[in-house]
Amino acid sequence: MNGSAVIKNLDHLGLVAAMIDELGIESSIDNEIPFNTQKKGLSHGTLVKAMVLNGLGYVNKQLYLTPLFFKDKPMQTLFGKEVSAEQINDDALGRTLDSLYDYGVSELYQKISHKAVSILGLAPSAVNMDSTSFHLDGEYSQFQIQGDEKDPRPVKLVKGYSRDHHPDLNQVVLNLITENRAGIPLMMRAADGNQVDTQVFCSLIDAHIESLKAMNNSKLTLIADAALFTHKGLQAIKEKDILFISRVPHKLKEAKELINTAPTGTMTPLDENYSFSEHTIDYGGMEQKWILYKSTYSAKKEDKTLSKKLLEQSTAAAKRAKKLMRQPFFCEADAQEALATFRSKNPLIQPKNETLIAKAKYKTKGRPKPDQKPSHYEYYWQFDVTMQKDTFADRSKQECGYFILATNNLKLTPKELLDEYKSQQRVERGFRFLKSPEFLSDAMFLKKPQRIEAMLMIMTLCLLVYAAIEYKIRKELKKQDKTFPNQLGKPVQNPTARWVFECFFAIHELYIPQTPKMVVGVKDHHRIILEILGSNYLRRYGEGINGKSGAE
Repeated sequence: MNGSAVIKNLDHLGLVAAMIDELGIESSIDNEIPFNTQKKGLSHGTLVKAMVLNGLGYVNKQLYLTPLFFKDKPMQTLFGKEVSAEQINDDALGRTLDSLYDYGVSELYQKISHKAVSILGLAPSAVNMDSTSFHLDGEYSQFQIQGDEKDPRPVKLVKGYSRDHHPDLNQVVLNLITENRAGIPLMMRAADGNQVDTQVFCSLIDAHIESLKAMNNSKLTLIADAALFTHKGLQAIKEKDILFISRVPHKLKEAKELINTAPTGTMTPLDENYSFSEHTIDYGGMEQKWILYKSTYSAKKEDKTLSKKLLEQSTAAAKRAKKLMRQPFFCEADAQEALATFRSKNPLIQPKNETLIAKAKYKTKGRPKPDQKPSHYEYYWQFDVTMQKDTFADRSKQECGYFILATNNLKLTPKELLDEYKSQQRVERGFRFLKSPEFLSDAMFLKKPQRIEAMLMIMTLCLLVYAAIEYKIRKELKKQDKTFPNQLGKPVQNPTARWVFECFFAIHELYIPQTPKMVVGVKDHHRIILEILGSNYLRRYGEGINGKSGAE
């Protein structure tokens, strides 16, 4: 160290590194994809660990900047061995991404995740399934490689339905199945950018449900949004003998009839927000419980959206009314028929004071002679246009705030069904985490679809580690009857991992010549987290198991 003091930034990365080691992620990858020890460099497991640390570093460092990210980090503490930042370069990372793809990212990730939930003591009896898209810049058509079952092609980077509101850009889709208690991703699969969820979800059931069922002795429950509720999806559920909870698409005839009768029917209050009505339906060859819910809070939000939509529709209808008044008719009957059709197709506006005007037409040009008879008459409508406010109110009353949940678990109460479905927010929260601007989503500058597919696995590993840290912190705080201060200083037992990470910023390792290494910046609230997590986490921050050894 050339006789001068050196400071390395440890921050929250000690927590991340310790959880990676606890879940055996690095060793699992090295066991499945052995690294040739005769070659210089780091193993694939070590490089994956480096990418996860980078991804959870919250400094938005792209993949090619990974060496720069590790320049000021305590490598021995994080990796448990001699590793230099220069070894974690873009060539080495690229080769690792290629190796992950060649092995099969979905297969490798599933082995890692199943081991992780076992270590965490989670036996998932219910799982959530959903998908999201990531947009990419650049052209990728030259990389659309064909393949077969033995040598599958990489994902197609093409335009499709954009959840990111970037329909002009190519994209790739990520499908996840997550455990519903901690939000741990159990399965990930990359897919073409133009994936249709309703077509893919049943194939995911076929491919992964059996392995998920094997993780728990109880009957598995699959929770998903309306994309699951198709005849093919329900058939797959029936064949796999699992339970399901899904939102019923509003476009179904049976759903429309149920919602249309709701305002005149009797709904039972569930709490201050929800009311419900319960129905038994035979749909898709399966006896199901359909519960129609009305949410007061959602109704208020949806009413604003509906009012805006109806206003746009009524404005367009008013333009069509002006066009109708410019249209000539050759007989009164045609004019009356056209007005009747207009009324039926445009219920949001009401023509009033209708007058049918007859205009004489002559064969000759110029002003007609006083005694010249017209060759025929053209008829034109004149009327006033008014908005149908009652229609606005009726539509709002009929449509806003209603949704239907379906399940083949006939024992679930309306409250239990609603609570179970709300766990779908965990997988949606995971997608928000992956798309955070502070995260590795900008790593999608990669040009090879194979590496993009592998990078989706790295991103999902980051989510796994993040969710595992949060789950363990919350579990141990409750188990040991301890608390951690939230953003307002209030003691809580359910802090987010993101907040804990922020609290660990400004913890450093200090190196002074001829002096043992010191960890500075560790305070009492940090020790609460370290102590509940255990000795491996304490040691990362220079804390003795039975006492303090870090410097404040």
